[in-house]
Amino acid sequence: MTNQMRQPPAQGTKPAPSIISGNFKVMHRPGFAFEQARRRLMQQGFQLQETSHFLLARAPASQVVTLVHRFTPQEIDNNLGDYLLQELEPMGLMASDQAFGSALLGVVHSVTPHDPVGAWNLFSMNTLHRLREQLDDTSSQADRQDTITASASVYRRLFSLKVGTSLLDVGCACAFWPILVAEREQDKGGRVVGVDSRRDAINLSKNLAALTTTNHLEFLQVDVLAPDFPQLGPFDMVTSIHMLEHLPESRLSQAFEHLLRVTRHRLIIAVPYEEQATAAYGHEQVFTHEKLEKWGRWCVERVGNPAQYWCEEVGSGLLIVDRLKTLI
Repeated sequence: MTNQMRQPPAQGTKPAPSIISGNFKVMHRPGFAFEQARRRLMQQGFQLQETSHFLLARAPASQVVTLVHRFTPQEIDNNLGDYLLQELEPMGLMASDQAFGSALLGVVHSVTPHDPVGAWNLFSMNTLHRLREQLDDTSSQADRQDTITASASVYRRLFSLKVGTSLLDVGCACAFWPILVAEREQDKGGRVVGVDSRRDAINLSKNLAALTTTNHLEFLQVDVLAPDFPQLGPFDMVTSIHMLEHLPESRLSQAFEHLLRVTRHRLIIAVPYEEQATAAYGHEQVFTHEKLEKWGRWCVERVGNPAQYWCEEVGSGLLIVDRLKTLI
């Protein structure tokens, strides 16, 4: 901590307002303000628990948890989810994707409480910047295990597997992958489309694309399970990164059927390998290497010869399905 951060705030300076998100009351209190918040909450009789990044305060007979954090604006990125899961799940606070989403939203918004759009733009641009760095420099990643590092390893492999000029990314979330493709292949003039079933994901994607002034990008709110989904295609390459684990097992065959129908050349699926589904992330099923192999065989049988598939372990599991007759 620098000397500047140790200095108490000037008298009369009001702390940033709290953000109410679900059952969380989130406060951004960096530097000396974090110590002040601890003392004030103790004086008010709250029960306190502290982790590496958070101070939690609970009042008897109240469902609301006060969550104090000291992340700097530069630290607001996609790795926040790692800290929330690692530090708050043991306390029983990350039992559902609603709780996880409320905590994440509260932490992000609390950094610029009067500008929620600007807060998410900060989150997205910080993440994109770190992804760009790690895509180009792998020398310092050997011992790192975080969300951004894992994502960069997947994206790096996807670039090496990319075929054709048109790309459809299904379940694009914040659109980091399609935006990276558009940035690095602008001279090719190909079509890049990201789709997601959630309106907030499409809004985040469009905002990030505007911030990066990236061209030939489209974002559509579409559900992979919708009957008209196959009308989007065909695309030379289709990717679905950490999306299928959010679907119930009973809908997988329909999802794979639709993904194959919009794929002209190559389909790539990325899934996590887990011992049990992570409720905080909204996972509804568990994938293993054997399960991914089973779906690879299913896809080849569905497409018919000539087709092939193979699985790789990159950031967990990758399934690659090729239509050989049209592959270039």
